[in-house]
Amino acid sequence: MSTAAIGEQRQTTLPADISEAAGLKPGDQVDWRFEDGEIRGRKLSRPRWTKAQALRAIEQSPLRFTASWEQLKEETR
Repeated sequence: MSTAAIGEQRQTTLPADISEAAGLKPGDQVDWRFEDGEIRGRKLSRPRWTKAQALRAIEQSPLRFTASWEQLKEETR
C-alpha cells in the first residue's frame, strides 16, 4: 500500500510507484472523482498535434505579431 499526506492547501504528492504504474509524467492532467466512497483519478490524454495542424492553428490565430522579432526587441528596449 502506498500512502501520502494531504497538506494544508489540500495538495499531495503521488507516490512514485503509483505515478509510474499510471504512466504519469510532469504536465499530465488527472481527472479526479469521488465514487462509491473512493477517490479515483484518471489520466487525461493530451491531444497531439501534427506539425501541419500546429502551423494551421498559428496561421488562423487572431493573435499575430505584425512586426518582426528584431522590431519587437528594439521596441521593448
